[in-house]
Amino acid sequence: MKVKTINTSEVNENSVRVVSIDDKDIAIFNVEGEYFAIDDMCSHAEASLAEGEVFDCKIECPLHGAEFDLKTGEAVTLPATKPVATYKITVEDEVICLEMEDNA
Repeated sequence: MKVKTINTSEVNENSVRVVSIDDKDIAIFNVEGEYFAIDDMCSHAEASLAEGEVFDCKIECPLHGAEFDLKTGEAVTLPATKPVATYKITVEDEVICLEMEDNA
């Protein structure tokens, strides 16, 4: 299921915005003009990944420093060992759309 979220102008280059879809917070990153979307909650501890630092297409959790690949959601450093969910993004008429699982 495709879900329309925010306009591309709402996520400046090299920044992040959090959107809520069905009570789930999803962080949308703009990394040098490329968009990525992952669950905002760290898989290791309750911390917002949107508050971390982005470098080399990875996000560092602000709480314990675990890093996640923005493309795959894979936990690439400890203490996190579990990945976070990623979402396919398409841009239609300057609106960022996420591919979500249809739970119906």
